[in-house]
Amino acid sequence: MNRIKIKQVDAFTLTPYTGNPAGVVVDADRLSDVQMQSIAREMSLSETAFILSSSKPGADLRVRWFTPTNEVPLCGHATIAGFHALAEEGKFGMKGEGKFSFNLETASGVLPVEVVKTQGSIAIMLGLAIPVFEKASPLKIDLLRVLNITISEFDTDIPILKHDYLYVPVKRLHTLFTMKPNFLSIANFLTSRKLQGLCVYTLETIERESTVHSRFFAPNQGINEDPVTGSAHGPLGVLLFENGVLKAADGSCVFQGEQGDAMGRRGRVRVELVVAEGKPASVRIGGNAVTVLEGEMLLNDSTV
Repeated sequence: MNRIKIKQVDAFTLTPYTGNPAGVVVDADRLSDVQMQSIAREMSLSETAFILSSSKPGADLRVRWFTPTNEVPLCGHATIAGFHALAEEGKFGMKGEGKFSFNLETASGVLPVEVVKTQGSIAIMLGLAIPVFEKASPLKIDLLRVLNITISEFDTDIPILKHDYLYVPVKRLHTLFTMKPNFLSIANFLTSRKLQGLCVYTLETIERESTVHSRFFAPNQGINEDPVTGSAHGPLGVLLFENGVLKAADGSCVFQGEQGDAMGRRGRVRVELVVAEGKPASVRIGGNAVTVLEGEMLLNDSTV
């Protein structure tokens, strides 16, 4: 049997065994779709990133993300993990220190990535599209059931909003830590409403320098709970700005989001929002990562 090199990288942290773990295959061109899915299932992490040659003009490289059950169009933490692995190995011109910019081909379009590599440090920022939200207040009754919380625990100062994900504000950090969601009910709830995930958040935080604390559920995507969700934090930054929580100073907002603490996997996400003429113009999410495992995986040639 053939073998493929693979890493496990904890994203949005500098401490091993915290943050959000992702599998990374830095040279996936020879893998079939079935093999990628099989590898992701065997890794049994929320996502595994597969780095490939670009197929679109103007893109420097391509990434595909697989959960244990299916391919997904966007994953922030596995992108951070993937570029950490690439920079660590000095691929795509990143052998030395410096600032490196890439156009990344994904199922969600071509996204900008910036890597800053210094001695002993690799920081990655990923640009995301600006979301357009819809109000989803009528879903509150269903949320009482699937999240097992009471009506008084919702934060009524910010509406429940949706795009690809549903964003649900609650008043207290205590609610997030003690919440016992019904994952089967959440999966059915999200699937029936064509949503990819559910982000529950509060403006109460553990650390004074943070702005928001959240938990994220996507059992319909094979992920009961995701430790730290980069792809949810970019839209969350836009949402908080549009609802008056964040203020733009010199045309930008920068804040830290907390996630993963309730799972024992503390992670921190940096969010940078650029504002032009009073409206969000661009948003980036990012942070650091640490490789905790590297080795080889057997490939079953019958799955080619």
